Amino acid sequence: MYRRPSHAGPGSPIAATAVAFLLAAACAPSERDSELPFSLMAARIVEALDPVGGEPAILRYNPQVMPGLAEELGAALEDRGVSVRLLSYEPVAGFSDSLAPADIYVWLPAGNMVTAPDELAALAGWLDAGAGRQVHFHWGAGTVALDGLGGEHSSRYDSVYVAALDIDYAELNRVQSQAINRLRAGAVSVTTPSGTSVSFRIGDRPFNQQDGDASVARMASAAIRIDREIELPAGVVRVAPIEESVGGTLVIPQARFGNATVEGLRIEFARGRISAYSAARGEEAFQAALTSDSSLNYFREFALGFNSKLVAPEGERWLPYFGYGAGVVRLSLGDNTELGGTVRGGAVRWFFFDDATVTVDGDVVVEGGALR
Repeated sequence: MYRRPSHAGPGSPIAATAVAFLLAAACAPSERDSELPFSLMAARIVEALDPVGGEPAILRYNPQVMPGLAEELGAALEDRGVSVRLLSYEPVAGFSDSLAPADIYVWLPAGNMVTAPDELAALAGWLDAGAGRQVHFHWGAGTVALDGLGGEHSSRYDSVYVAALDIDYAELNRVQSQAINRLRAGAVSVTTPSGTSVSFRIGDRPFNQQDGDASVARMASAAIRIDREIELPAGVVRVAPIEESVGGTLVIPQARFGNATVEGLRIEFARGRISAYSAARGEEAFQAALTSDSSLNYFREFALGFNSKLVAPEGERWLPYFGYGAGVVRLSLGDNTELGGTVRGGAVRWFFFDDATVTVDGDVVVEGGALR
């Protein structure tokens, strides 16, 4: 049972939210949710945060999706002296005022609920001001297709994600740090069997290293916004390459844009901007996407996964947790503000490659989707 903070009287926001939570939890969470090890999942989040007693925290949750996790996490954080406030993903009046005193913000699985645009802007400003830190625990929302859009999450992926929380985080950090040094050493080339051949340089651009550390100590070295946004399961490194250095061809065999499916999409880059494109089918849908937001006309990001336990179950075609699995490459278009890049506009579109080869002046970092 979720334990209400001792300072929360019957009329306080915490008490009201706790009552709402208990009522929602009574509305029969799914059978699959009830079988998940919420106490272990909560313990991992607390371990990542390594909270300091007295820190105020906001837990954002959907009462219909894993309510037991919010309950376990709230109790576990309070045991560490954290003052917890539960908020549904429903729009919150005066959200900025609610956020201002917080040190910790946790995104629990949202299901079909979304965060309002003004709240997203407030969260970005809160992080940019160095006021706090977040843990992103999106769970099923991270099960995606190669075209970057949502896949179908099942209990088989639940098992993968639970296993992917139980890793050697010190070793993950070591391997990621070693790869970052290799990627900085020269010209990076990404190729795929379908025809992608993109090159760029990283120079001294900051890398975001998702190694599961959301502690106060780690935040002291945060250089960009996403250094304060820690994902669990962990595993990826991300960077915005020097935009003017990006050139080559990105080939997407199949991708959804709006209500259409684009096939055989080829995107040409010159100095980080799309210089030409073509498609075997559905080219108009891609063109409409580009005109919808000017930022989509630019290369955004390179990301590489390192979590060896984030492997799709046999027979499944969806990528686990946003491509954080070992050897998975993400290339994307759009705004890269959070990464310390220069592209502005707001839109983002990811593409994933589980068969890419990544080299740096001949040094093979990834070969055919396998880390080297």
